[in-house]
Amino acid sequence: MKVSLSKKILILGLILLIIAGVVVIALKGLNVDLLTARHESINLRIGEEVNLNEFRKICKDVFGNKKIVVRKLELFGESVNICVESITDEEKEALANKLNEVYLSDETEESNKYTADTISVNTIPNIRIRDIINPYIRPIIIVGVIVVGYMLIRFRKTNSIKIIGKLVLELVLTEAALLSIIAITRIPVSSIAINCMFAFGIIELLIYNIKLEKNR
Repeated sequence: MKVSLSKKILILGLILLIIAGVVVIALKGLNVDLLTARHESINLRIGEEVNLNEFRKICKDVFGNKKIVVRKLELFGESVNICVESITDEEKEALANKLNEVYLSDETEESNKYTADTISVNTIPNIRIRDIINPYIRPIIIVGVIVVGYMLIRFRKTNSIKIIGKLVLELVLTEAALLSIIAITRIPVSSIAINCMFAFGIIELLIYNIKLEKNR
């Protein structure tokens, strides 16, 4: 069976993309998001509902260009969690001063004001990518066994082994290409990105089976 020129170009481009992705991963590794990488975390009770946009601006003024994630805690949003890649003593002091300036009045007693000593910083260790993937392994194996069993029965009168082999090859190449794009473009790797990769694989699986049914 002859392969068209356009398909040859597509396959060559795919191979070059995967090679480039492997090189980037080998040299730089994957770019994990802040909550997956090792970072510092601060929990603060403000005592009033927090405007996240306003609070992010405070954090931006204190931590500059560092990666920051600000999230509300509790039902009424009166507490916040700040995640920063690193926090110095000077930044803790600056954060305390900003909080006093924005959220406390001049009449507030000194004992009730924020200080660097009252702001507790916790170091959160990095989450390994394999730890994020582990919960998906069993469902993937179960789905894989079901799909293979279905295809062996459904296409038993044709070359079902060849069909399954082609499906596996396409899935591997597609996921490798997606991972390469993530590595090259430095998209942060998170549970969301991994979910998207698995979702893309499921969609491709469905499309592949629809095409097989139409060509029967």
